[in-house]
Amino acid sequence: MSPADRTASISVTQVGKIFYPAPTWLRFLVKSPITSEIHALRSVSLNVEPGEVCALVGPNGAGKTTLFRILVGLTTPTSGTAHVLGHDVVTESLAIRRMIGWMPTSSQSLFGRHSCIENLRFHGRLRGRSGSGLDKSIDEVLEMVGLADAKNNAVLSLSAGMLARLQLARALLHNPRLLILDEPTASVDPVAAYGIINLILEIIRERRLAAFVSSHRLDEIEALHSHVLLLHRGEILFDGDLDHLRERLSRPRIELVFTSGREAERAAATLTDAPFVESTQATGGPALRIETRHGTPVGEIYRHLGSHLDQLVQTTEIKVPLREMLAEVYGIDESPGKDRS
Repeated sequence: MSPADRTASISVTQVGKIFYPAPTWLRFLVKSPITSEIHALRSVSLNVEPGEVCALVGPNGAGKTTLFRILVGLTTPTSGTAHVLGHDVVTESLAIRRMIGWMPTSSQSLFGRHSCIENLRFHGRLRGRSGSGLDKSIDEVLEMVGLADAKNNAVLSLSAGMLARLQLARALLHNPRLLILDEPTASVDPVAAYGIINLILEIIRERRLAAFVSSHRLDEIEALHSHVLLLHRGEILFDGDLDHLRERLSRPRIELVFTSGREAERAAATLTDAPFVESTQATGGPALRIETRHGTPVGEIYRHLGSHLDQLVQTTEIKVPLREMLAEVYGIDESPGKDRS
């Protein structure tokens, strides 16, 4: 095991996963939609450091859940190695599950006719806990996630947001060192999702946990303020933070507001041929939006405005939407004939 494997909360090296169709002689017994090889992951490498929040981002089918299932020992990689808290995911998966808090996308492992307390007590006993110590932990985590008043309610009666909170409580029950959360707000409305993400961040800070969280919600990615991995068709396209992604992709956009629409049109004509301007967009009113080359100072724009500068009322820098940046990253891999599984 390399030094990185020992120190990182999660260390993944060249992990690949291929799902194969069932042998012909077995297909009459196995109902599976797989008729050819599916490359779910392709040489994925990443590290999540202790105390770090890492967001795994990608569209449906990118391979997020497959990677998470490998990390918690629910499936094995076809190639490569992975370690969680220093333990091998293939040979030491039981030890890993005892130390992490795992929250899957689906809530099917909860018992609908049983209460929140009964569900947590069952899962606590599966981990070898019982008695007053377990009951105390159950009360603590239900209070932490805001379900103390619903502790005796049947799971079937809970809203989607409350179900997500109960799954989070289950992940926290044994005081884990690391949280692995697979799209924790996938079935929750945006308002409830905002509350759950803030709750997760608060718990991570209070308990000083490392966390690996997958999501395809752009507002959540920005709220996490985290290390970001962009996964697309089983491959990592970007590994870093959002600021670095913006530096790599963004073309600064500036909105100039003039005293009138006519002045804005004149300024647009002046700036159109400037070497640092990528494009100009008139809004039909006094505002003019321009896209500049990266690193162009605002003073250079003012210099080219010349006499029009006297009619300038306001200058505003427009932040590039995250959705647009991600679309550009994913576009890098849009080559004909690429395996789209």
